[in-house]
Amino acid sequence: VSTAFGQGWRNVKLYFMCGLPTETDDDVLAIAGLAHRVIEAGRRAAGHRDVSATISVGGFVPKAHTPFQWVAQAPVEVIDTRLRMLRDAVRADRACGRAISVRYHDGRPGVVEGLLARGDRRVGRVIEAVWRAGGHFDGWSEYFDYARWMRCTEEALAGTGVDLDWYTHRDRPKTEVLPWDHLDAGLDRNWLWADYQEAG
Repeated sequence: VSTAFGQGWRNVKLYFMCGLPTETDDDVLAIAGLAHRVIEAGRRAAGHRDVSATISVGGFVPKAHTPFQWVAQAPVEVIDTRLRMLRDAVRADRACGRAISVRYHDGRPGVVEGLLARGDRRVGRVIEAVWRAGGHFDGWSEYFDYARWMRCTEEALAGTGVDLDWYTHRDRPKTEVLPWDHLDAGLDRNWLWADYQEAG
């Protein structure tokens, strides 16, 4: 960043994820400290105070065919609390806070993404129910209706023995047959599991 600011750049964007396995509140708060150091380095390199940084944070969603496919997704409340803590830490920074902006979405869209990312055939009922209830272009925040997704998920999965939390907020044992196990992504399942164990 010193090189970029020294060459005339005025803003840098820093991208992060929140809700990673083994993450703590302190890990997320460290993002504010890093942004502070970026601004300080930028001011030194540029020779003036007119530099800024944008922190962009997305909620982590475990995906199929990755070492974290067995991991529980962090609850919305955890994601939202940590993101508020980060925003407050940046605002409280008198030396650099005004030069740092924080952009994030609340954790609710990530729950739907988690349902779709690791769901099985039963989730097809949910998708159809959301569509029938008027859901269109839900990938765009202005059309996203969390309440509709939650209502349709509950109704569509009633009587199946599973619910939203079963898909999103639980750890899976190594022995569980995952909905995508029959697909070959070129990655050995045992290698993925070993990599997951090393991450803890």
